Amino acid sequence: MKEINFTVLFSVIAGFASFSWTVIQYLDSRRREQNLKEFDQFHKLLKELVQPEDENGTMYVDRQTAIIFELRHFKRYYPYSLRTLKGLLEKWKQVPNQFPRILEETQLTVEYLESKVKR
Repeated sequence: MKEINFTVLFSVIAGFASFSWTVIQYLDSRRREQNLKEFDQFHKLLKELVQPEDENGTMYVDRQTAIIFELRHFKRYYPYSLRTLKGLLEKWKQVPNQFPRILEETQLTVEYLESKVKR
């Protein structure tokens, strides 16, 4: 039977542990960076959704409907997006001559998010 060289075995295990820790740290750093980018993108979209584009208060329906649709891609924010869109939908329904497309897209996105959010 061969004799185990504990020094070599320990060196291999220590090297593997060191390499593994480096990989874990790298992946954690990438995840945090991705979360920060997603946070920035999400908040930029929300701002563009509800804040007028210019000092005249002009908002473009096509841009708003596209933003509402894009909120479906931010899984981490589904519960918040759902609450926000429900509130906006109720508010927008009260606006005379509201664009039907924005109401329809908001309703479709609310239904989509409801199907994804576990209660």
